[in-house]
Amino acid sequence: LFFFSFFLSAPAFSFIYIGGSVEIPNLTYTNDLNDPTSQKFILQAKAIQNYLAETYESSFLGKYYLKSVVADFSEGESGLQAYFWNTFWAP
Repeated sequence: LFFFSFFLSAPAFSFIYIGGSVEIPNLTYTNDLNDPTSQKFILQAKAIQNYLAETYESSFLGKYYLKSVVADFSEGESGLQAYFWNTFWAP
């Protein structure tokens, strides 16, 4: 008499954080973007975060994507530079 057990387990998932930056040529850096509590910072960060979310969610990474957070702004070579990090939950 033989007994067989099969354990099917999903692959281990982990949080993966990827940082980056993007330059937006039609926007300019202003001093109020230096303050993360300013209305301009909050609105600009939200717009970029929404854009990143739409981009990732419609890609093959969409099933792993959790969120994007804009952490900082600076003056770029030809526009506004935005620094962000993305969070994924993936095997």
